[in-house]
Amino acid sequence: MKKMIFILSLFVLCIQFSAFAQKSRAGMFAGSLFSTMRGTVNSKKLDVDAKIGFIAGILVDAPLKNHFSFQPALYYVQKGAVTQQPLESIQKPKITTELRYAELALNMVYNTNGAKANLYFGAGPSISFNLPSSFVTKSADNVRSRQNVVFGNTGPENFRGVDFGANLLAGYRFKGGVFIAANYSLGLRNLIPEGSLSTGDTKNSYVGLSLGWLVKNK
Repeated sequence: MKKMIFILSLFVLCIQFSAFAQKSRAGMFAGSLFSTMRGTVNSKKLDVDAKIGFIAGILVDAPLKNHFSFQPALYYVQKGAVTQQPLESIQKPKITTELRYAELALNMVYNTNGAKANLYFGAGPSISFNLPSSFVTKSADNVRSRQNVVFGNTGPENFRGVDFGANLLAGYRFKGGVFIAANYSLGLRNLIPEGSLSTGDTKNSYVGLSLGWLVKNK
């Protein structure tokens, strides 16, 4: 609960900053993504497949100068990956790591500001706070079981709770405010707890595609 209050407070501060721009616009978006996890565990490179996830949230676009704007966004995002169990069988069970986060991205965006549409590019830092997540095991005969992911940093937990990284985005916005955007999130924090018996460096990343709408601030 404290984490959610903190991230909401940060977003509200960003909105207050953006309110100084008379032409600022608020909007919403939703879409899908391909997420994966990269790095090593116990000196072995992660062998995982990408998983399909969901992303949805709200944003504010506040024009600055010289075609630039400040665009904070707060969204729900599904990260993780798919792993095959190393069992000696023809059909191996698969474990899907379904990690859920509330993520705040603070992007600086360059806009072409065309007469009929706007092409834009941006980048910025992001910070994510964990939400209830799970491991989903699917056996060879399609039987599913679910186990909760434990977040923390003392050792016995599965992953660290807070994630942070860098966000890149590009989009095309029509005159009416409808836009389509793609973003790439590169996780920079090692998710393996400090006190864990496992060693290595495991990080999140994903590519997302979303559709949204910006409304003028009247």
